[in-house]
Amino acid sequence: MFTLTLKGLLARKVRLFLTAISVMLGVAFVSGTLVLTDTVNAAFDQLYAGLTKGTDVTVRAKSAFTDTSTLGSPKPFDTKVVDQVRKVDGVAAAEGSLTGYALMLDKSGKPIQPGGAPTLGAGYQIDRKLAGGFTLRQGRGPQTPTEVVIDAATAKKQGFVPGDTIKVMFATGGQRPFTVVGIAGFGEADNLAGATLATFQMSTAQQLLGRVGQFDTIDVRGESGVKPDELRARIARVLPADMEAVTSTTVASEASKSVGEALKIFTAIFLGFAAVSLLVGSFIIWNTFSILVTQRSREHALLRAIGAGRRQILGSVLVEAVVVGLVASGLGLGVGLLVASGLRGLLSVIGMELPNTTLQLHARTVVAAVAVGVGITLVAALAPAWKATRIPPIAALRDAATPAKGVSRWRLVLGGLLFVGGVAGLVRAMSVDAQVAAAGVGALATFFGLTMLAPVVVRPLVRVLGAPIAGSVTGGMGRLNAARSPRRTASTATALVIGLALVVGITVVASSIKASVGDVVDRANKADLILKSASQFAPGFPSGVADKLRKLPEVGAVSQLRFGAAQIGGMTDYIAGVDPATVDRMANLGVASGSVAALGHDGVLVNTDVAKAKGLRVGSPFTVKFAQTGDQKLRVAGTFTDKTLVGSSYLISLDTYNANFSERLDIAVLVGARKGVTTEQVKQAAKVALTEYPNVSVQDSAELKKTQNDSVNQLLGMVYVMLLLAVVIALLGVVNTLALSVLERTRELGLLRAVGMTRRQVRSAVRWEAVLIAAVGAVLGLCLGLAFGAAFSRALADIGIVTVAVPIVQPVVCAIIAALAGVVAAILPARRAAKVDILRAVVAE
Repeated sequence: MFTLTLKGLLARKVRLFLTAISVMLGVAFVSGTLVLTDTVNAAFDQLYAGLTKGTDVTVRAKSAFTDTSTLGSPKPFDTKVVDQVRKVDGVAAAEGSLTGYALMLDKSGKPIQPGGAPTLGAGYQIDRKLAGGFTLRQGRGPQTPTEVVIDAATAKKQGFVPGDTIKVMFATGGQRPFTVVGIAGFGEADNLAGATLATFQMSTAQQLLGRVGQFDTIDVRGESGVKPDELRARIARVLPADMEAVTSTTVASEASKSVGEALKIFTAIFLGFAAVSLLVGSFIIWNTFSILVTQRSREHALLRAIGAGRRQILGSVLVEAVVVGLVASGLGLGVGLLVASGLRGLLSVIGMELPNTTLQLHARTVVAAVAVGVGITLVAALAPAWKATRIPPIAALRDAATPAKGVSRWRLVLGGLLFVGGVAGLVRAMSVDAQVAAAGVGALATFFGLTMLAPVVVRPLVRVLGAPIAGSVTGGMGRLNAARSPRRTASTATALVIGLALVVGITVVASSIKASVGDVVDRANKADLILKSASQFAPGFPSGVADKLRKLPEVGAVSQLRFGAAQIGGMTDYIAGVDPATVDRMANLGVASGSVAALGHDGVLVNTDVAKAKGLRVGSPFTVKFAQTGDQKLRVAGTFTDKTLVGSSYLISLDTYNANFSERLDIAVLVGARKGVTTEQVKQAAKVALTEYPNVSVQDSAELKKTQNDSVNQLLGMVYVMLLLAVVIALLGVVNTLALSVLERTRELGLLRAVGMTRRQVRSAVRWEAVLIAAVGAVLGLCLGLAFGAAFSRALADIGIVTVAVPIVQPVVCAIIAALAGVVAAILPARRAAKVDILRAVVAE
């Protein structure tokens, strides 16, 4: 039986490949994501190990809590601590270091702003052994207050060489020119995870970065023979209570881990798209094996008649599935390496440039690829394989094909329950804000319920969709063929339903986000101008912008907004710093109790929903844990209802913010025109005053809406590209089903040709069948997508989606394109059907 199965597979190589390719693409995404993750981890492990080379111990201020939001913003300390560390027995060298905000400008005066990476300034360390992987590739280190060393990536991209002049901006405000005296790299990497770095003379860096008389960390090298752990313990004994000493290995591990945590969101997204592709592929595998079992029912019956047992028939079909899975896994693993390179390039486009290193193919990736490929194929083929064992030996004597079976009662009942329950969940999600769980469960239940009921829905749907073409011979035949086996048509269309439902659903969510932005700006914004970073990924811009604006005669009010991470109730959240004197004039917060003016130095304004959940009222004590200052006892100064513009459920005054955070960058500045001054007049005045801040975008309400909509459209385009994979797999399923269907109807096609049907008519009939299958998938996918999108849009009210907007044009266009794609999918099967040999088909046994 094993030999017979393998010979059967080898005799049908094209069918084997078409079946395997459906799963292969999903496996490629899984293996590509794992390869990328392993490559990133290896690259940053090597990079940070190199950066800490030469340093045995790092001294820093203790952090009240540590996560990816606090790494990179340590609390500064007095430089006197360096002298204390140097006196410790076993210390060969100790030198302070610091980093801060420094934005370089290109030769045309535009900001050099990477996508999601920071723009850093640092102090140059004299002891180069402590600098580790930070090495000079050209020139020398800075020796005067007007000199700078820049990273190699910036130098290459912007064309800077030693001797050139470059302008740099700082959090303290304004531009300053510097002479480039050196180009530096980080081992083999040209920059640090995409971040730009400008390195200055240490005393100059302290002044420019707002750290006069302070350092962020101390790098320590031990004497020969002194172990790092031993040296760390000695240093820890002389440090103040609010400071700690850790080994360089710990520092490298923390830094590498923070990068890995930051990339987890991308890994989850990529694996999500892979899961969608595999789900689509599994429907195709199931459909393919179902058709194959039906086509080979006589063959299986003959095997049963000559003595093959049910277990052998089951094993035969499952062996085919294993072979298909292994082929899919092998091909997917190879394509996965290409996918990893592509995903790496995608991260580079959005500003996350990764250190150079070879792609890492670990054993776990190979195991995962094989497990996913073989596992999905086996599970999908299990039901058809079991069906093959039910074929009785007497079927070998039948000459006619077995008629299509109806839908079982248990399937109707279970499908109906799932569908009704799923719709109820979607309705609940649409009726009540923030019901993400209800939307998720409802979407899954509705989809699986519809999948089980699809064979019942397909036949009437095909009749309706095929009515316009029923008058022609070929159209009528295509319509009859599509309705002949509703289960097959349903399963083929379901693969397309998944992809299209996701495309349409995400389109609805994107439209809702764009509509919500407009509503939020119109409802919550009172300002004439909103200033934000020109780059959407930038951490903010200098406070000097607000200071400049306050001096303009056209400006009536200026309100700054800052963001920082803090722990509230044991969970990390973002807290906003606002100006109590002006924020209520620039933003409609919907203050429900208390007042913004009462914030003072120890007040916090809490969103009404949070206050209700926590049982808070005006005057209630409220503890916030800040990374740099630990637990701070605050009091509730009031509650507010509208957080959409300020972006946080917790508001503190700028004074409170500055007392607990060392970074002083504004995330936004709201500007109101003086009485009698138009919006256009104040905008022009602001642009002229801020010419030295090219990283700041000055926008009125209409421009802000357009900018946000453009960002959503850009993200939507990336999602569409990812989902295109699922749609392509679904269309491959149509190709596969039609190709197998042509084989199944060889005798029928031959008879039609014998009675006068032309090759052109045969091709047309197959094409109309493909169009109807695709149209069924398009209609069902469109309906599900609209429902899913509306439910999730309403459920995501917590992230600022306040308006549910259901577009009509884009989803309908998507559905029409999907239906037309059926024509493309039918090209090869239609050509094959037209080439059927009449005599051989008529005499086929």
